[in-house]
Parts: sequence; structure tokens; C-alpha cells
Amino acid sequence: MRYIILILFIGCIASAHAQTGFTLSECIDYTLNNHPTLSVYENNRSIAQAQSSQSVASYLPQVTGSANFTDNLKLQTTILPAGAFGPEPAEVQLGTQFNTVVGVDFSQTIYDQSKITGIKAGKPYEEMTKYQEELNKEAITYNTAKAYFQVLTFKEQLSLLYSNQEKYEEMLSVLQYQFEKGVVLQKDVDRAKVNLNSINYQIEDATTKEQLALNTLKNTMGMPLDSTLLVQEAINYELFATADMQSDLSLERLTEVQINKKQIELQEINLQMQKAKFSPTLDFVGKYGSQALSQDFDDAFSDWRSFSYVGLSLKLPLFTGFKRSSQVKEEKLNLENELTNFEINKRDLKLRFENAQTSVGTAYSSFQSNRDNMQLSKKLLDVTEYQYQQGVASLTDYLNDDTAYKTAQTNYINSLYNLMVTQLDYQKSQGSLLQFINTIK
Repeated sequence: MRYIILILFIGCIASAHAQTGFTLSECIDYTLNNHPTLSVYENNRSIAQAQSSQSVASYLPQVTGSANFTDNLKLQTTILPAGAFGPEPAEVQLGTQFNTVVGVDFSQTIYDQSKITGIKAGKPYEEMTKYQEELNKEAITYNTAKAYFQVLTFKEQLSLLYSNQEKYEEMLSVLQYQFEKGVVLQKDVDRAKVNLNSINYQIEDATTKEQLALNTLKNTMGMPLDSTLLVQEAINYELFATADMQSDLSLERLTEVQINKKQIELQEINLQMQKAKFSPTLDFVGKYGSQALSQDFDDAFSDWRSFSYVGLSLKLPLFTGFKRSSQVKEEKLNLENELTNFEINKRDLKLRFENAQTSVGTAYSSFQSNRDNMQLSKKLLDVTEYQYQQGVASLTDYLNDDTAYKTAQTNYINSLYNLMVTQLDYQKSQGSLLQFINTIK
């Protein structure tokens, strides 16, 4: 097929490909190094690693420093009962006006099941962000390849149009000369002009669409729109028709499935964390500090007295107004939703695969039919052109067969593009897009 394409386009592709441009491989490599979403997913992986470290840190020793200065403008009065220091109740004020305390608090979790469970979430969360990053790379690779093929389609269309333009310009020149000699009628010249004007319009339209397609490709690659991008046709089209087709879908190969599994695993951990909140917690605590007491501000930061303590802190949750039980129920329902969504996604992925497989077969049949039809219409045109030159066929016969050939060319190009895109869809649906891209680069 590659040989056929070269034969068809040999008259005009030389100038279009004279300059070295980006191949599909180079476009995809540029995308995978410059697309703005890459930094987002890379940051998400770093965030996952940071959150994992935070979970571990919550089970490590916690040390907090503190400093407090209090000016008791008016000390609280305490009533001592009668008989304590005399026959009558006595009013006393305990403490000093100025109180300064500095110290260091220490705590170490000995047992907290919710924290232990939270630490387990670190690894699957990091793995999920890694799969999400891979899925993003698949998406931008697919988009780049699709946009690249669209540019190629317009390039090939323009090649055909330029070839037809050159042919009609030569024909019009001959007809104009023949009209001046009285050999042909004015309407024959006008018919050739109409066809040439139509081709000129199609060239303008295809040129505009090619530029729009190039802009789309630049945006897909993460390239500034004001950059110059030349596309080099370097695709083995035959691979789109002969690529291996799998009759069965292996869901395990799909990145989307791996992401769903990690989401379920994380939700199971969330449920375990909520259940763990019913368990007691035990912490080792301690403090070392110094205190300065004074009635005079000048002595508020002198004459320090040290103090310290160590101990165990046991907390046993008894009743929280049914808050924890409601949280457990919520996480159970979330887990049920994740499992249900996973089953729905698997059905959708299988449907995507079946539809893509059918579409590839249909696209290939259409491509073959249009390719054969183009070759047949070219043979008919060659015969009619020869007969026209010999004066056996009329100009109308020639123009009709030429129009049929142009239509066949257009249908062929459209079916070729459709085959390339449906093949991409199929490879993506079975999780082999990146491998397939490597075979056609």
C-alpha cells in the first residue's frame, strides 16, 4: 500500500516534503516531555509520597516546646472555711502576680490502630497516582497521534489537489489555444475553468484546515502555537491494516482497571480506619519545664524552679453521640459504590473493546473498497483521457470520469484516516496503545 500511495502522490509531494519535519515519534517524544499535564501528575505522585511520610510521622515521637507569661492583674480570692486558720472563715489570695513557665512536652504513641491502618494506605495511594500518571501519558499519546494523522490527511489531500490543479491548468491552456483556432467551443473552455476554480477553492479550504490541524497538534503536544511545526510523513500505513487483533480482552492490561483496584483498596483501608476509632489508644507522655514566680516584674524571669513528669495516657472511646458508627456506615456505603462502579467500568471497557474491534473491521473493509475503487476509477480515467486525446470521447465524458476519480481519491483518503483512528481506538481499548505506537513510529 505504501508503494501505491507513493505512485499516486509522486507528482507533487516532493516540494511538500523537501523540508525536514517532525515524525510521529518525535511529536510523541516532544509531548511526553513538554505537555503541561505531566507536571500535574508528577506533583500528585510527590503529594502521595508526602502524605505517606506524614502517616508514618504520626507514629513517631512528638516534641513540642512552649512558653507562657501571665500577669495576674487581680488574683482570685479563695474562702477558707472556719476552723482552718481561725474561728471565722478567711479570705485568701493564693499565687503571685507574675507567673512564667517554659517547658518541653513529649509524647510517643504506643498503640493507635487507626494510625497503624492509615500508614497502610501510603503504598496503594502512591501506586494509584503512578497508574494515573501512566493513564495520562496514554491519553496525550493517543491525542497526539490522532492529531498527527489529521495533519497527514490534509497533506495528502493537498498533494492530490495540487496534482489536479497542474493538470487542469495545462488542459485549460490547450483548450484556450484550440478555441482560438476554432477547434473547440467556448463552453469547453468554461467547463475546464469551472473545474479549475473548484480545485483552487478546495486547495484554499484544505490549506486552512491543515493549519487548524497543525494548531491542534501543537496544542496537543504542549508546543506554543506561535512555534513553527513541520510534519514529516513517515508512517507505515500497512501496519494499520495488518496489526494483530485479539479476540479476547484482558482487563488486567488496562490502566483504568488497575486504578479502580487501587481505589477499592484505599476505600477498604478508610473503612478499617473508621472501625479502628472504636479501639483504645495508649500514649507515653512526659514534660520537663521551669517556672518563675514573682510579685515584682523585675524578678518575673529569674529564680527558676524546675519540674518534670512522665506517664501513660489511655483513652477509651465510650460514647460520641453515634458519630463513629455513622462514619463506619458511610465508609461501608462508599466501598459498596466503589465495587459497583468497578463492575460498571468493566462492562464499559468490554463494550469499548467490542465496538473498537468491530469498527476496525468495518474501517478496513471500507478502506479496501475505496482503495480498489480509486484504482478502478483511475484506469477508467486513463482510458477516457486517451480516447479524448484521440477525439473519440468528448470533453464531457472526460470531465465526468475525472470527477469520479476525484471523488474516489477523497473517499480513499477519508477511509485511510478512519482506519488509522479506529486502529488507535482498538489498541487503546485493549491496553496496547504504547506498544502499537512504537511499531509505527
